[in-house]
Amino acid sequence: LTDGEVDSLFNKASRHKTLILDLRDNGGGSEEVLKAMLGHLFDHEVKIGDRVTRKEKDNKPLVAKPRGHQFTGKLIVLVNSRSASCSELFARVVQLEKRGTVLGDRSAGMVMGSRVFSKNSGFDIVSPYAVQVTVEDLIMTDGRSLEHNPVVPDEILLPKATDLASGRDPVLAHAAEVAGVKLSEEKAGTFFPYIWRKL
Repeated sequence: LTDGEVDSLFNKASRHKTLILDLRDNGGGSEEVLKAMLGHLFDHEVKIGDRVTRKEKDNKPLVAKPRGHQFTGKLIVLVNSRSASCSELFARVVQLEKRGTVLGDRSAGMVMGSRVFSKNSGFDIVSPYAVQVTVEDLIMTDGRSLEHNPVVPDEILLPKATDLASGRDPVLAHAAEVAGVKLSEEKAGTFFPYIWRKL
């Protein structure tokens, strides 16, 4: 998402009492989107964590500043074992700042920052290649890294195999119930249908 798209979505959300943010199967994204999303949830600067890099001079805090339309209502965040990187950082900040409730499964525990280094090999025939290298970790405000230490939801909820096979979503249905809305598991399953992946 661009900053403008994030602003537009939270502008819509700010007119409602409750927001269910479904980050299940979300592999993360850019730090800028993470900061923009958190900026719409707090009316003050929020420290996400401290960068720990290979070069000490590059160790700087990652901070989200307030922006645009603030969503001040009830927040429910859904995560699962495929929620990684910025999506789990978002969920953990919500927990640490006591801003909302996190429901679902433990997150992936994969938050290390990396960089891609592009290279070329050869003279007459040049073969391009790239190497992705881990360059930083992020220490949250509780003094811990989420790398191999996944976000543990406030309430663990796991769909059963039969739920997935029949298209039911008990996790989203429960989140709606927490929000004060009656939503059947069958109807919840039509919003973000589970896609079976080939092994």
